[in-house]
Amino acid sequence: MLLSILLAVIACATSPSAVPHLTPELSPEPGNSPIEIIIYTDFQCGACEKLNSEIEPELRRLYVSTGKANIEVRLLGAISIDSMRAAQAALCAGDQGRFLEYQDALFRAWREEDADAYSTDQLVAMASSLGLDAVAFRSCLDSSEKKAEVEQNMNLAKADGVRVLPAVIIDGTKLEGYKPLDTYIQVIERALATR
Repeated sequence: MLLSILLAVIACATSPSAVPHLTPELSPEPGNSPIEIIIYTDFQCGACEKLNSEIEPELRRLYVSTGKANIEVRLLGAISIDSMRAAQAALCAGDQGRFLEYQDALFRAWREEDADAYSTDQLVAMASSLGLDAVAFRSCLDSSEKKAEVEQNMNLAKADGVRVLPAVIIDGTKLEGYKPLDTYIQVIERALATR
């Protein structure tokens, strides 16, 4: 199964195009709990980058900001040691409350820069540019303390039967591979209608 995920992730990569990382929760209306959206992603997956830049902001605007949904991003480091390092770096940024900004910066760096985009020095420089405490960030990254969380995400992906990235699970409905925004909206609206 892990091999299947890795092969699917590698296909995504060649395409051109200790705390879970949940969105800040808003207080839903009484009796209405938000739906759960889980996103499995890897920082060296082209289709994952498209989901991050084109779809995720719209889902956050339409559903998270209104209290209708929570998004949990589960980072995978399946493609290479660089994607594993990048996933750990994003989790370290999350410790300083800057997960989303750092996630976006990682995807931009992968799209725009060369193979060194995810070197330790580049990851620390990226953290500094976002105003993070660079010393604490480097200490977190050098310690590999976040590796276990990324490995746990890999196990969760396997348990959820993920074979293609990105994978989005909306209240139990799994969508694999990049889809148009309307596809995600239809699934979310169906889930909301059954509440």
